[in-house]
Amino acid sequence: MKSRWVFTTMLGFAGLASAQNPVVNTNGVVNVASFAFAGLPNGDIAPGSMVVIFGTNMGPATLQQAGTYPLPTSLGGTSVKVTSGGTITDAIINYTSAGQIAAIIPSNTPPGSASLIVTYNGKASAPASFKVVSNSFGVFAANQGGSGPGIIANAASKVFGLNSAANPGEAAVIWGTGLGAVNGNEAAGPLPGDMTSVPVEVYVGGVKATVTYRGRSGCCAGVDQITFTVPAVTGCRVPVTLKINNVVSNYTSMPIAAAGTRICSDAGGPSAADLQRFSVNGASIGAVVLTRLGTSVTVPIVGTTTTNSDVGAATFFKYSADQLNTSQNPFNTTTIGACTVSFFKGSSSSASDPVLPLTLDAGTSISVAGAAGTRQLTRLTAGLTTYSGALSAPTGPGYLEPGTFTISGPGGANVGAFQTTIAVPAVLQWTNMDNVVNINRAAGQLITWNGGDPAGTVIIIGTSTSGTAADSVGATFLCTAKASDGQFTIPAAVTLSLPVSPTVQGVPVGSLLVGTSTAVKSFTASGLDMGFAVATVDALKTLSYQ
Repeated sequence: MKSRWVFTTMLGFAGLASAQNPVVNTNGVVNVASFAFAGLPNGDIAPGSMVVIFGTNMGPATLQQAGTYPLPTSLGGTSVKVTSGGTITDAIINYTSAGQIAAIIPSNTPPGSASLIVTYNGKASAPASFKVVSNSFGVFAANQGGSGPGIIANAASKVFGLNSAANPGEAAVIWGTGLGAVNGNEAAGPLPGDMTSVPVEVYVGGVKATVTYRGRSGCCAGVDQITFTVPAVTGCRVPVTLKINNVVSNYTSMPIAAAGTRICSDAGGPSAADLQRFSVNGASIGAVVLTRLGTSVTVPIVGTTTTNSDVGAATFFKYSADQLNTSQNPFNTTTIGACTVSFFKGSSSSASDPVLPLTLDAGTSISVAGAAGTRQLTRLTAGLTTYSGALSAPTGPGYLEPGTFTISGPGGANVGAFQTTIAVPAVLQWTNMDNVVNINRAAGQLITWNGGDPAGTVIIIGTSTSGTAADSVGATFLCTAKASDGQFTIPAAVTLSLPVSPTVQGVPVGSLLVGTSTAVKSFTASGLDMGFAVATVDALKTLSYQ
């Protein structure tokens, strides 16, 4: 990287300084790369890693950044003292502002329950608690939020992109922070060196890659590099994660193209020619999804009850060319046989993408017509799902019975009229559903099935939260497999990313969904560069991740 501050300056800053005491937000100390929430399995902090501290009144109104080595322990009137295991250290400051501070937790900070105090112009904050562990790696991401395309580069430090993808067999470099402690004066400058004692595992598209270097970057104090050989996997959003013992990093992605080309591709996604065009003009995308969901909840004494629901949703977005390289998954493509994980707060059970596209108007409603009549997906005024609707009543007969459905839109200010058909598949039989009750996070989980759309995809989604309060944190994984495979093992590198599930009134706060998705059905409309429709039939049950 050309600048040692490339990662910290892109974070931005917020807040105005005042004469009030500094305040560090609750759980406001996070890995600067992953942004993993405290309370998640990877939400702890490794010594020698760079963190971002969120709060108010912690520094000057205008961001001040350390410009040269040695890095200071006091900058712009801001200093940070870290206490762990009875040891007090001074954090090394990269930049400071009223709303956030970037700092390196010194390598001589011992693991254990820790706290830090921010002092600004002589006024001190209350201690802010966090936990220090030996290793907790975070991968930098292009969206500056720890998800989507990672800062993963070639040997010349050029980050891979949709039209400049990696090839299998070549070297690639993950940029991040949190490998663990090093020896030497971190404030004086970078301390590169292969940390061979750290058992780093890199997974790319579910395949374990060969690691050739794991250690500090030669560019920046507190920043790590992992060099690996790209395995034989291809796709535009191939998931990438790193595991050290039982601590798994955030999941990001990278584009990988087949040998002989640098333009990535996915089944059901845009062609190479389309991607070249989108890299200049951006892309307008429409998607319609029809879903039949059966939910089984087991309650002590009462037993297991199952409810069924049929729903539909549609989205229409415009992504700029730059956003296509930074958003989590604009074309909604997956790497078959692989998994990805996202984090969330509260009860949303889904993570939001910080890269927000422009919402497009496709008319007042979207119609879905089948043997049981016509239903409407109505336009929403908030959120990223622009059209939504229940296709069956909670206690009435089902609507999405196996068969053909016609989807049509009248057209609106941005998207023209369209019509397409899609076949809802037969129910997939999740054959070991009754046997999957509690999932050992360190062991992963085998899933078996039969039936469904033989040309379609099996989707496996698991969710666990730390509780039900507004400040609870959780994680969701998505794995895909060919329906013809008949089985898939959710890797431990996935299940270890989820928090342990508590039980509320006898019901575990965890879930697992297994279903089938049809092959992508493309449709066209004026104002859209790409439109697609899919139908899914899913079964979900509550369970515990332990």
